[in-house]
Amino acid sequence: MGGFTTDQILNVAGLAGVMLYLVAYSLLQAGRLRGSSYSYAILNICAASLVLLSLTVAFNLSSAIIQVAWVLISILGIIRLFWLDRSVQFNAEERAFLDHTFPEMPAAMARRLLNRGNWIDAEDGAVLLREDEPVTNLYYLSEGKARINSGGQIIGTAISGLLGEKNVLSEGNASAQVQVAGAARLFVISGEALRSMAARDADFRILLENGMSRDTGRKLMRANQQLSSMTGCDL
Repeated sequence: MGGFTTDQILNVAGLAGVMLYLVAYSLLQAGRLRGSSYSYAILNICAASLVLLSLTVAFNLSSAIIQVAWVLISILGIIRLFWLDRSVQFNAEERAFLDHTFPEMPAAMARRLLNRGNWIDAEDGAVLLREDEPVTNLYYLSEGKARINSGGQIIGTAISGLLGEKNVLSEGNASAQVQVAGAARLFVISGEALRSMAARDADFRILLENGMSRDTGRKLMRANQQLSSMTGCDL
C-alpha cells in the first residue's frame, strides 16, 4: 500500500479544520467556552489555517477570503484581550477575592464587576441577610465571621466566601439570617447590578454562576466535614 499523496493530506487537513470549527462552536453554545477567550480565538485560527491550507488543492477565492479574514480577526481579538488584561490592575484585597471566587474571569470583566460594588467595614451585629426576606445583595466575606441563624438558633458560622449567592439572581428569599460576628470586611454588590451585567453579557453570567456554584459546593463540603467530626462517622 502506497503512502498518502500530498492532495490527500491537504484534504484531511481541511476536514480537520472543519471539525475544529464545529468543536469550537459546540463548546461555545454549551457554555464550556467563552466567545471572548484566548482558547476560542486560538481554535478559530487553527481551524481557518487548516481549511486555508486545503484550498491549495482546489482553490476557491470566496472561501480563501473568509479564512484569511477569520485568522486576522482572531489575531486582533487575542491582541485586544492581551492589552485589556495587561492594562487592568487589582490591589491585594481585590486579587484575593477574585482568586477565591472567580479565578477564570478575565481581568477587564472582573474590573467591571468590582466597579459596580463596594468594599465595606461591617460592625458586630450587622444583619446582611434576613430569613424569609428577598436577597437583594451578594456579599463576599473577606475578613471576620458571620453567624448563620435559622428559626432563632445559630446553625453555623461563615468565615469566608460568598453570602446570598443561591438566591441573589432569582430574587428569592434567604433561607437563614446572616449576621456579622465581630468586625468584618466585605465586598457587596446589588442583585440588580448583577442581573443587569448578566443580561448584557452571556460570558459574564456563565462565569458568575460557575463561581457561585463552586462557593456553595465548598460550604457544603465544610459543613459535611464539621458534621462528620461531631458524629465520628463519614457522610
